Amino acid sequence: MIKRLVWIFVATAMLVGAQDKQAAANTNTELTVYLLSGSPQGTTDDVPQDLVPTVKQLHSIFAYKSYKLNESFILRGRSGNASTEGILPGSGLHYRFGYRRIQVSGEAPRAVHIDGLSLNLSKSVVGPDGHQGFENVASISTDLDIREGQKTVVGKSSVSSTGDALILVIVPKVVE
Repeated sequence: MIKRLVWIFVATAMLVGAQDKQAAANTNTELTVYLLSGSPQGTTDDVPQDLVPTVKQLHSIFAYKSYKLNESFILRGRSGNASTEGILPGSGLHYRFGYRRIQVSGEAPRAVHIDGLSLNLSKSVVGPDGHQGFENVASISTDLDIREGQKTVVGKSSVSSTGDALILVIVPKVVE
């Protein structure tokens, strides 16, 4: 009788653990994405108030004199892949942002695991045959783990010969 109760207890614990894992795998996650530019010219930053502490840290790390928010968006997805694309205002540059897989840990504080995160920036070009295509300007690709709600500078990539840079900042949020 005791042996049977132990097996029932173990089986129940395994079932609860499997349900927790499945719930974490099917959790919706929002990534708030900020595309900043760093410039060797300028004297003032043009960013929203919630990015001021991040930009202050960037000033202490990089030699850029000014930072500007070029674009921000939210990408919401579940365990599989997700992507979005658009045009950076005022530049004509095309961006494509996405990830291959995202997972959320079940325990607090929750960690968001992102595999195959990528940001690609390209410009429209016309080939010698007159066909239009895209030429890669900059890219950032990585796998990473971030705590939920943590504002994270993912990477920096040069985008011009004048020394301008693209800086990718993301903030994950688990949506219940």
